[in-house]
Amino acid sequence: MKFWHAILPTLLLGACGQPKPITHEALSWVNNYYVQHPVHSLTPTAGGWLFRGARENGREIRVGFLVPRFLNPDQAKRHAVLERVCPAKSETIWQVLPSGNKIVISVFTDDNTFKDHVVC
Repeated sequence: MKFWHAILPTLLLGACGQPKPITHEALSWVNNYYVQHPVHSLTPTAGGWLFRGARENGREIRVGFLVPRFLNPDQAKRHAVLERVCPAKSETIWQVLPSGNKIVISVFTDDNTFKDHVVC
């Protein structure tokens, strides 16, 4: 019994700061959001973005897009475009997504080459 009195506080304190697991509801919401809000109106070069789905990856929801081969070489400009793909702060997902979890937008070209990502 003394063992549990010594170890239990340590276990409880260790779990306090950990983000909660991604819920099925949050993952479904993100998938539905990008099906209902296709990326086609950001810039003339944004046409043809193909939503590849959202999936759980640890404490993140990773959202994949297939994009045209050539993205802006300037990282700041490229990230400005990618950030526009993030759900607005007023969207329900930010209430559904457990605290401490993130949405990460990743873009790839049709030859499956990773191009960039942004954390929403």
